[in-house]
Amino acid sequence: MLRYCLLLSLGLLAACSPAPTRSVGSNAPAALTATLDSLRQADQQDRQTIFAVFRQHGFRSVAADTANRWLLRRDSVRLQQFRQLERQHGWLVLAQAEPEALYFLLQHAPDSVQVRYLPRVRGLYEAGGLYPANYATYLDRALLYQGQPQNYGTQHVWVMRPSGLKIDSLLPTADLPNVDQRRRQMKLEPLLPQLQPGTLYFKQAP
Repeated sequence: MLRYCLLLSLGLLAACSPAPTRSVGSNAPAALTATLDSLRQADQQDRQTIFAVFRQHGFRSVAADTANRWLLRRDSVRLQQFRQLERQHGWLVLAQAEPEALYFLLQHAPDSVQVRYLPRVRGLYEAGGLYPANYATYLDRALLYQGQPQNYGTQHVWVMRPSGLKIDSLLPTADLPNVDQRRRQMKLEPLLPQLQPGTLYFKQAP
C-alpha cells in the first residue's frame, strides 16, 4: 500500500503543476496568506526532494522507504498546522487567503480527510479559486478512496504484468469512451490517445 500511494503521487504531479490562481477574496490578513503560501511551497519542495531520491535509488530501495516515511511525517505536521489555522481563522478566511495552498495541503492528507473536505474543495473550484485540473485530480482521488471509479482519469499506478514488465496503468474510470469530453472541460489533455487500444495501459515511450 505504501508503494502504491507513492506511485499514485507521481501521477499527480503533472496535474498539479499549474501556477496558483488568484485568491477568491482580498480581505484575508497578509500574514495568513504568507503562512499558507509557505506551507504550499514546503509541500512541493518536499516532493521534489523525494522524487530525486526515487530517481537516484529506485522505488523499492531502502532510501526510498526512508524518504517516504519522512514525507508522511512532514505532511502530518503541515496538516496539523492547517487545522490550527482553520480553528483560528475559519475555512472561509483561509479560502480567501490562499485557496491553492489548501488544495495542496489537503490532497496530501489521509484519505478520510480528503473525502471529508471534498464539499469545501468543490466550493473553492465553483468560486473560481481552484484550477480546474486540480479540482479534477482531487475529485478523482476522493472517488477512488470511496471505492468508486474516477471521473477524469487523472489517477494511474505502475503495475507488474505476468511477463515481469512494469507498466503504467489507468485506475478504474467511469464512462471511459467519453472521458476526454469531461477532461476538456477541466483543461486536461486528451487521455485516450495515450492508452494502448482496448486496455488501461499507457503507451510506452519508444
